Amino acid sequence: MPRGFSLITLKTNIQTRKNKMNFILHDRFIHCICSCASLLFLAVGCNYLVPAAYIIDGPPSIEAKYDLPDRKTVVFVDDRTNILSRTQLRAVIGDKVAADLMKKGLITETIASRDALAMARKDETVDKPMPISEIGQRVGADMIIYVQIRDFKLADPGGDSLPSALASVKVIDVSGRSRLFPAPSELTGEPVATDMREVSADLYQSTSGRRQVEDLLAAEIGSEVAKLFYKHERKELGKNLGVRK
Repeated sequence: MPRGFSLITLKTNIQTRKNKMNFILHDRFIHCICSCASLLFLAVGCNYLVPAAYIIDGPPSIEAKYDLPDRKTVVFVDDRTNILSRTQLRAVIGDKVAADLMKKGLITETIASRDALAMARKDETVDKPMPISEIGQRVGADMIIYVQIRDFKLADPGGDSLPSALASVKVIDVSGRSRLFPAPSELTGEPVATDMREVSADLYQSTSGRRQVEDLLAAEIGSEVAKLFYKHERKELGKNLGVRK
């Protein structure tokens, strides 16, 4: 074999070995970096697991609690213990529920909540409240979404301006005078709660500002009631952070 050819082959083999060694070293370096990053991640805790999963898989979703039949519906908001400061807020909540359900295509015909409220105020008394199914029958509804207000506050007792609300929900078949949701075996309605972002403290300094907060909270609890009946995303990451102006 010619001497020149042997030298070329030798140089080629040496270069190949160098390339292989560089590849191995690079691979080990990358592996070392990844291992260190993993240890660092574990060292700082698991607080970043949720944001990471949120970014990769998207926000988790919640299935509908009940599939509403498409029937002529009225949303009746009950506040017989006068938790709400204004009767108008009952209509705000009811209208929000109905609007969201119609927007989602779950029901095609609704009766204004204020009509049911007017009917109840006209014919019932404190000692003799009107049955829910009778209210629906009087206004010509086939189904009632009954929302009972349990709590509605603009600020926590500690003084933080964090509005929150709590309600229970039932779905009533008017003609059958029976409960569709939750199951009749349940003693109470389905609980629904909401906690808004902190609002600007300036809004609490005037009557008009407080009413604005009340309207926002009423619409918020109405939105949460509607979500019982369709698949939706969980509350957005960081939604409750920051001050609502």
